[in-house]
Amino acid sequence: MKYQRAKAGFIRYPDGKLLVAAGRILQCMKNSTTFTDPRPSLAEIETAFEDYQQKVYAAAGGGIFYSTAKRESKRRLSDLLQKLALYVNVVSDGHLPTLHSSGFPVLDRRRKGRSPDTPGQPFLRDGRKQGEVAFGFKPVGRDMFYDYCFATAADNRGNPIWGELRTTTRSWTDYADGFTPGSEVYFRVRARNKHGASNWTEPIRRFIR
Repeated sequence: MKYQRAKAGFIRYPDGKLLVAAGRILQCMKNSTTFTDPRPSLAEIETAFEDYQQKVYAAAGGGIFYSTAKRESKRRLSDLLQKLALYVNVVSDGHLPTLHSSGFPVLDRRRKGRSPDTPGQPFLRDGRKQGEVAFGFKPVGRDMFYDYCFATAADNRGNPIWGELRTTTRSWTDYADGFTPGSEVYFRVRARNKHGASNWTEPIRRFIR
């Protein structure tokens, strides 16, 4: 399959962004004269979309029961959109205008000979135990390495004093421990490929529980 293709991953989208994206895809696909035999059917996806929309509204003022129901509904809609993206990619065969006409976000051709973009949406959260943090970020492409580091102190100008540089190939949630409860920790990350490295993300910080 060509590198230019419809983006299939939606599970990490915030609720509002997913509702907008799914609504746009449904509208474009309904009006399309190219994607005439979508799989799964648009009726099935529309039913999942409406259910998710209702669950989002219910969870806004409800408790854990409503939040759990929303997550299950989000997973169901995301899985259906992922299957539909496969159909769109097969029909489009990498043709960019056709891909855009589907309403899906499009992953364009890989840039050659350039260092990567800076990773987006870095985060720090409470870990699974005391003295631990969860961290992650939005990836910038395939075949990437990601350098990251932590700081537990700052200089007299307030700039973090960065510790050991670590490297990973994964971008989803990971964990780091050994921090002192009640202290402050900083985090930053950059992407790297054979052509060079991106800029570091702006440092983010969190108090350790």
